[in-house]
Amino acid sequence: MFGIGKFGIAVGALSLASTAAFALPKATEIYPKMGLGYNIGNTMEVPGNQGGPTGWHNPFPDAAYVKAIKDAGFNTVRIPCAWNSHASNGTINAGWLDSVKTVVDLVINNGMYAILNSHWDGGWLEDEVFSGGHIDRNGNQATTDSSKVRALQEGYWKQIADYFKTYDEHLIFASANEPGVNDHRGGSAANGYTDNGQLAFNKDRMTILKRLHEACLRAVRTSGGNNATRIVVVQAPRTEIDKVPLLSAQYPTDPAGDGYTMAEVHYYPYQYSLMTADEDWGTQFYYYFDLPSTTDKTHNMGWNVYSKSIDDQALGTPKQIAKAFGELKTMFCDKGIPVVIGEMGAVKRLDALSGANLKLHLEGRAAWYGEVAKVAKANGIVPCVWDTGDEGDGNMTIIRRQVNKFGGNVGDITDFETLNAMREAYSLAALPGNSIDSLVNQNPDIPETEEGKGVQLTYQTVTSDSSEVGTLRINLASGKNNLSKYVGIEIRMKGSVETAGGCTGESDGCGEYGWASMDLFMMTGSSWAWFDASVLEQADQQLDATKFQTFQIKWTDFRTEPTDLNLVNAIGLNLYGTQVTGTITFDYIKGIKADGSTEIIDDFDKKPQVDGIATAKIVSVSGTSAIKPAAVAATSKMFVNVQYGSVMAQFNAAATAPAKAMLLNSIGQVIAQQNFTASKGMNTVELSSDYRGPAVLMVKQGSQRYMQKVILK
Repeated sequence: MFGIGKFGIAVGALSLASTAAFALPKATEIYPKMGLGYNIGNTMEVPGNQGGPTGWHNPFPDAAYVKAIKDAGFNTVRIPCAWNSHASNGTINAGWLDSVKTVVDLVINNGMYAILNSHWDGGWLEDEVFSGGHIDRNGNQATTDSSKVRALQEGYWKQIADYFKTYDEHLIFASANEPGVNDHRGGSAANGYTDNGQLAFNKDRMTILKRLHEACLRAVRTSGGNNATRIVVVQAPRTEIDKVPLLSAQYPTDPAGDGYTMAEVHYYPYQYSLMTADEDWGTQFYYYFDLPSTTDKTHNMGWNVYSKSIDDQALGTPKQIAKAFGELKTMFCDKGIPVVIGEMGAVKRLDALSGANLKLHLEGRAAWYGEVAKVAKANGIVPCVWDTGDEGDGNMTIIRRQVNKFGGNVGDITDFETLNAMREAYSLAALPGNSIDSLVNQNPDIPETEEGKGVQLTYQTVTSDSSEVGTLRINLASGKNNLSKYVGIEIRMKGSVETAGGCTGESDGCGEYGWASMDLFMMTGSSWAWFDASVLEQADQQLDATKFQTFQIKWTDFRTEPTDLNLVNAIGLNLYGTQVTGTITFDYIKGIKADGSTEIIDDFDKKPQVDGIATAKIVSVSGTSAIKPAAVAATSKMFVNVQYGSVMAQFNAAATAPAKAMLLNSIGQVIAQQNFTASKGMNTVELSSDYRGPAVLMVKQGSQRYMQKVILK
């Protein structure tokens, strides 16, 4: 660690800041020292209105965590950061600047370089690389005044630069994140959709982006101190490698002259890194090119669905990495502009694979990270791995943060093989440890049985005073997503879910007991419209742990009638609740035809995607013949009428007894409540609230509970 002297000058082998301005080293001098890079993702960039740094389940970075990054072999830390949602009338909150400084100082105190950027933050800049009329990310007509966006960009960076102007070259600024990445998809080429179905990013839009970068550079250079020559990173459109010629042709002009900027791209070869469902145009790539599967060829990297063969120059292959990074070197590095891969990574496919296939996938994934790091280093490029802290399916995490959810200690290595592959590329010794075998042991091959397979989900909420969600999701590929031939969905399951007390202080805004319910949801059409309907209104009362039951949901059960069932992107089940523990085994999800017959949509031979408080494993199940659907007790039904400022509920009580009605907001806080005596038979209760948005209405009478999600007007 390094200290600050009495006159504000850093003491020790490394200077945190200096009190006098001087010409900082050029980018070409800094690059060789930056080494491997690491992102503290899903933390400082969480918008202020979504909870700030801890809003997406990560703890605020502390000294132990940042030291673990250094000890793992990283020498650069990228700090994605929100600014606009922490500002009022264009002025950044002083407390937020102090919070960001805490993280920056932790990084620099450990002898690393800090790249402080301006991230998405609601899209105030990222989604507004337009001038005049355009289609916004939701497909609606919109108008952008680019001069106002530039003014915000310049104003924020002037404040940031002023605050950090005494810091030395170990602090680097980055103008943006992925400008234009959320451009709308799905239109025709005639209407400007030429980038793989996305709105085109052309020379005119690059001119707008160039001006946004120059607004940042102008603000930094005029702020004084060491900012006159501080390194500033500028981003290619969408940070996509195939868009770098636009950045090269219209590279921003820096008032400091040449040599004090770097260029940024991101590297997520889609089919290998992010794709979660096979499509008619291509499959997911589970296995790295150098470690292919002999039994699952269609999911090998480079598989071409049209030629039924492997393309050795597909995205993510060694040849494509070498070609793309070589072009970056020619366009930028050879001209004195080092390149930063601000984000790179590939998801761990823990739900899709098990046993030997999972092992092959994880081994290949580690080799892929090593190849990217090796080729980046050879071409003068700084690779920064993306890390969000989550350790479930689809994660890219290397260093543990969420110990309250996953156990262990902050700073534990969760992926030794991937880390060691990158360390080898930088001539660093391997760290002792094994991560792949433990994951494979947790996800073993399940032998085929006469009974068949199912998926077992275990639910465990983390907090006791807020609502949490466990999701089972099935992404439907093209050709399999036409549900218009069905009139509903049938789900077969068994299990038990328990809700406990423990949140008893209603004065502090939490309910007096836990609760749980389950909804079927569906996302349809090009706009991914959301529809849902209750499957279990009271999950802890309707499930049977000893035998399977089938539950049917007809389209008429949905609050809004789906109108585009031939374009269903995903279906799934959400378990909502507070203070919930339990396990549910799902045998299948079927479509119900008009004649009453059913056919399988998913029988869970492999794990579906799960998120939130749910974890999954494949299990054997028996007795797959259909049984009579379980009836929902009439007394569990509650009829709700929502009016502006109030909600009225009718329910059937079994006896005359005291009852309580409550409204809970989306984080489980009680926003309205009423104690009353319910009479045997039909009862009506009304609650008033000025709250607007999603909520849960609950009525409790003795051991009987009634619950329904509502949208308050």
